[in-house]
Amino acid sequence: MGDKISIMDNHISVLIIGAGPTGLMMGCELARHGVSFRIIDKKPERTLVSNATWIQTRTIEIFAKIGIADRFINIGHPCNAINFYIKGSLLVTMPLNYIDSIYPFVLMLPQSETERILNERLNELGGHVERPLEFMDFKQDGKKVISTVRHQNGDTETITSDFLIGCGGAHSTVREKGQFLFPGKDLPEQFIVADAELESYLSKDEIHVFFDKEKIFSAFPLGSNKYRITANLHLNNPRKFFTEREVIEIVQERAHGEYYAKSVSWISPFWIHSNLVKHMHYGLVFLAGDAAHIHSPLGGQGMNTGLQDAYNLAWKLALVIKGKANPSLLDSYQTERFPIVKNIVNQTEKLTKMALYEKSFLPKLRKYCNRIACNQISVSKKMGMQLTQLDIQYQNSLIIDYSASDIQSPRPGVRAPNVIIDKNDFLYDHLLNTQHNILFFIGDELEKNQINKINAIQQWIHQSYSDLIKVHIIAKSDIIDKADGIIFDKNGSIHDRYDIKKLATYIIRPDNYIAYFSKNINLTSIKNFFKQYLY
Repeated sequence: MGDKISIMDNHISVLIIGAGPTGLMMGCELARHGVSFRIIDKKPERTLVSNATWIQTRTIEIFAKIGIADRFINIGHPCNAINFYIKGSLLVTMPLNYIDSIYPFVLMLPQSETERILNERLNELGGHVERPLEFMDFKQDGKKVISTVRHQNGDTETITSDFLIGCGGAHSTVREKGQFLFPGKDLPEQFIVADAELESYLSKDEIHVFFDKEKIFSAFPLGSNKYRITANLHLNNPRKFFTEREVIEIVQERAHGEYYAKSVSWISPFWIHSNLVKHMHYGLVFLAGDAAHIHSPLGGQGMNTGLQDAYNLAWKLALVIKGKANPSLLDSYQTERFPIVKNIVNQTEKLTKMALYEKSFLPKLRKYCNRIACNQISVSKKMGMQLTQLDIQYQNSLIIDYSASDIQSPRPGVRAPNVIIDKNDFLYDHLLNTQHNILFFIGDELEKNQINKINAIQQWIHQSYSDLIKVHIIAKSDIIDKADGIIFDKNGSIHDRYDIKKLATYIIRPDNYIAYFSKNINLTSIKNFFKQYLY
């Protein structure tokens, strides 16, 4: 054992435990918001195997917000449809081009590359991962958290922080030491995941999922004839090791000859666990990602859900740490994220059990695929929006004003849709900040009384929240180009997408979720909204 180090003056705002995708996203976001933090991981190096490969559309939008979407798209492999087969026969192709995003695809990329890009971005923002540094224990002491960590040479260090965030995965020490309840179930079925080089005439830009009686096989293209494959095994006795030949035979059998496996580079058995903490937040301690929820990999939801946990929490922590918001704002992390992850855990478990154990599953799948075929646009859009996490809504949040619910326009609680203004200009381009953004829709003209209202609001913001709120005026014409914050909607595409004919106000949160909508411009209402949690 090394000498014990006791350092009590190295206080930071946030200590992040775990430098997988969720922890790295948390670090990038806190750095972007100007919050001091440390991020530690007991592993000597980042993940070097493929692990999670799905990057959902909503995640790509988040990456765009923090300025790194192109880095992922440039090296990832876009998949624009999902094909479903029964006993080798194609049932239906579900296209993803109907989803409401400028990125109408899911991106396949090994987790090793996802972590590399996030690490790179973290370094650019002035942060870095400390490795290997093992988190040992913590205690909450009034208004701070006192954590003990152990260095590689055995020395221990004491770190004090305003907040502690456990992003350490399914075996989270923060969750264990904090005695967070983590109830759940394990599925007895064993699965295998592998990276292989496959030959096939099937589309290499689409996902292919094969179903037989109680058997599943999936092939996810990674580009250049490389694929991620998964299958259940139907074994009476669990095994830890599998040969390349066995995987090749599984591919040949389950894909009914549609794929021929030339080589296999990585093989890993796994079991499905469905667990969810009852509380993602206790005092000054938060859990995110697999530390808070683990579930079936069906649909590639896991990593993306963790990334959204971090994205939801970071801006709230930043406001509280900077003394700009009431600490009660942090309670919204539980009220917003818990219902989302609970639904994902339950749904993925339910669908996985149906596919593995229900005798009526294949007839149900045929019926469902017929629905897709008969109503391709509507059903494909609905399913695509769910799969890609674009349809996630915060429905019972204490910090969202739901009073304007009976509208056709995008409602409070949903993500603010991005819009192509022209080939080089997108709505999200104007929201690349860490602030709340107010969008004033004014149509073709800006009347004098409207100018006065907007000026009054801008003056109030300048006096009270100049660094927290930004105002944008969305106008169809350029007759008011002398005003500040104009977004020239020359083709009317923003007004059309938001279904705005006349005057309207939107408040968009730093995570690009809609928090407020009104068909008027009203200073009092806007003041009352922000005074819910901003100081």
